[in-house]
Amino acid sequence: MITKTTVVKAIQQFLVDQNLKKSGTDRKKLENASLSESEKEALLKKIAEYDEKYRFDVWVENAATVMAKQLYFGTHISRGIHSSSKGDNVNFQSDLTLSDTLVGSQSIPKLELDANGNAAALPLAGFFNIIVDEEKNTTLKELLLNDDSCLEGCFADDPELSKQYKICFQNALKGDLTKPRTDERNKQLLWANNFDSGKNAYICLIPLYPSSLTSHFYHKINQLRYSDYNKQSSSNRYKKDVSQLPYVSLQNIGVTVLGGTKPQNVSQLTSNQGGRNYLLPSLPPIFKSQEKIRLTQKQTTIFNRRLAYACREGLNMLYEVVEAEKNIYPERDKRKLALELIAHTVLMQAKYIQNNSPTGWSKDYHLNEYQKYWLDPHRAELDGEDNFRHNIEQNHWTAEIIRQFALWVNACLKWRFKSIQQDFTTPEYNQWCREMEKAIAAQARLSQ
Repeated sequence: MITKTTVVKAIQQFLVDQNLKKSGTDRKKLENASLSESEKEALLKKIAEYDEKYRFDVWVENAATVMAKQLYFGTHISRGIHSSSKGDNVNFQSDLTLSDTLVGSQSIPKLELDANGNAAALPLAGFFNIIVDEEKNTTLKELLLNDDSCLEGCFADDPELSKQYKICFQNALKGDLTKPRTDERNKQLLWANNFDSGKNAYICLIPLYPSSLTSHFYHKINQLRYSDYNKQSSSNRYKKDVSQLPYVSLQNIGVTVLGGTKPQNVSQLTSNQGGRNYLLPSLPPIFKSQEKIRLTQKQTTIFNRRLAYACREGLNMLYEVVEAEKNIYPERDKRKLALELIAHTVLMQAKYIQNNSPTGWSKDYHLNEYQKYWLDPHRAELDGEDNFRHNIEQNHWTAEIIRQFALWVNACLKWRFKSIQQDFTTPEYNQWCREMEKAIAAQARLSQ
């Protein structure tokens, strides 16, 4: 059990270590018998200054009232984007679960806080990382964030003063995002808030650097590559009559260096790594050449088996979701991704027909009128097509295309799952409609 005494002893030991770290060289010099009295006096004075600086009440007061205002903590930092950025850091731990194919900060159960700001205040980060309970590996930072009762009276003899210091430390760790601050050096991303392309509703997103994630990844890779076990197993390859054990070999890992010659200007974790960060795979998708469906004059709809074959990747993903029978986040996300892929493929096929077919081609085809408005829009520019142009401008056909798309997806599911085809009813139909509506709106926005 962690008590007030446990915490105070841990802080005292931290201050002793910090003192020795700074004054250790001078203390060793003092043991030199050949020193003159004036040299001894100068060293003693210097050591006394360190002793005063690292006295419990003096150091804690300075940490709470000065350092806590000069250091900024977070799991996602602004300076990772640009080392001169003065934007806010964010301390964020998501509860969402990622699929097995994705990696993010959510993949780490316990994110380590990073810090940047005035380099002279960095000892405060070490102070927060004091391990109070060796058995459970509990840090002072965790106690502060949980507002543990064992912290009462730990930071000063006066209970009220100790409480004030505790609040200062907690505020430093949590950060004040009531008025979030960005910087001109940060990246900015305009994200559409509304699928109606005419409303122009956007929010400005400021990406931050996932410092805790990249630090965890950096140390994980180093542990795998340079552990005693791995080095021994690797060297055993060239030896006879020894046990051959499996080892990890990671070749050609990408490395980026943040902060140049001064990684401490970026953050504490970056400085600990010498600015080096290993790059996670973040590759652009490999686009496969799409099969272009061919329309025949006799067919009455584009939504048929040939289109289903062109959309097979998205449909197969949707079939897997149905077979999973689990209404959990990963499956719902997979269903959403599958529908987006299906809708995107349908619209790409339609775009190809629109751009590569002669104007007015639909006159000789038996497609239903709504699909003619959709797939042959330039026909409205021809002479004698006033009625066609009027109907396109009315835009009533879009809702009908969305309806036909949803019915087609349901038909694909019913054909694939004949034994449960009665399960694909109105809720599913409405979901397919919403996804197609979003895809059409997104395409319209990109075409502006």
